Amino acid sequence: MDLKLTSQCLEHGFCVLPSVFDKAEIETFRTTTVDNLGSMGQTRDVAHSYHLAGFHRFPSVAAIHARIVADDTINRFLAAYYGGRPYFALGLNDITVNRSQHWHTDLLRGRYSEFLKGCDPWDEAVGSLKALVYLQDGASLRILPCSHLSPTPLDDALLEALAEAARDVVRVDVKAGDVVMMDIRALHRGSTDADMQSPALAQMQKILVSTVFGPVDSAFARAMQVGNAYRMADWDRRFLA
Repeated sequence: MDLKLTSQCLEHGFCVLPSVFDKAEIETFRTTTVDNLGSMGQTRDVAHSYHLAGFHRFPSVAAIHARIVADDTINRFLAAYYGGRPYFALGLNDITVNRSQHWHTDLLRGRYSEFLKGCDPWDEAVGSLKALVYLQDGASLRILPCSHLSPTPLDDALLEALAEAARDVVRVDVKAGDVVMMDIRALHRGSTDADMQSPALAQMQKILVSTVFGPVDSAFARAMQVGNAYRMADWDRRFLA
């Protein structure tokens, strides 16, 4: 594994692993996703926007998650990043289709931030990492570099204000099949609401698949795992029931 990528992720909070998945696999991921849109939730006021949280739980799409977590390139990176410490997939994963996303971190926020009270996410130099798999070319992801290194609020409005005041935001260019590895403490955003309004996206969907990994011996990772399980149960009741 390229040590430059590992160093970049440690220092800046993200890096891009190029061409992890080939064209045939990307097409399989896309077809599987589109064939299951009717089983997904709709969390945005846009008819062609869909989201499935914790998609590893659903047999119709679980193979996508299994393929990602078993990928050699991703696991070589994680092994290098964690210095040989055992790691696991936390169960925090999503499929999003044509979904806008405001500035945020992937930490438990709102009432779910209670689960982080027994640990400090910034006590650990090496945090939990999200693997973001892009199923088309794009440049919608924006990240505030090094924002994973210092404590940030667990409040959406405060995070939005913090990001809007920043001057060194990076827009990340990706190709279909690339994987962005990102510290979940990093401040980032996706497409805007306006971006996702285009009717053309009903047929040319923007699809993002992601899952989070963390060290087995990390109190922070374990807190995220438990808190996210409660959050998923609430999410299911709101959007799938």
